[in-house]
Amino acid sequence: QERQLLTVEHGYDVPKDIEAAGYTKKYTEALDNAARVYLKIRSLSPEHAQYVVPLACKVRWYINLNLREAMHLIELRTTRQGHPDYRRIAQQMFLRIKEVHPLLADCIKYVDMNEYGLERIEAEKRKDQKLGISK
Repeated sequence: QERQLLTVEHGYDVPKDIEAAGYTKKYTEALDNAARVYLKIRSLSPEHAQYVVPLACKVRWYINLNLREAMHLIELRTTRQGHPDYRRIAQQMFLRIKEVHPLLADCIKYVDMNEYGLERIEAEKRKDQKLGISK
């Protein structure tokens, strides 16, 4: 697997939670400011410009997997606790495998195709209970 250099040129996502909190304008302004700084630095050094690319920016990856590796990645990254972006990509990978190789897709048993808000909230609640922080 390999990724391209980090860049602002592929755009970015605005998380639903940012929108719901009413911070879309401030969020996009911050990302646009970072993009301007990135473009200035990139003209001198594309490698160093990567350091100012916000995590919200989209990244392109090239990945080569066999079925066992794809199964592991898909089952791991589609769990409720998975990051929404990873989950969406892993779900799309599963659907593509199912479309092209339906019999092989049947081997991938633990795929969660649901969408969640506050993905980690239940895990955090369980942790708090174990620590005696909440009921």
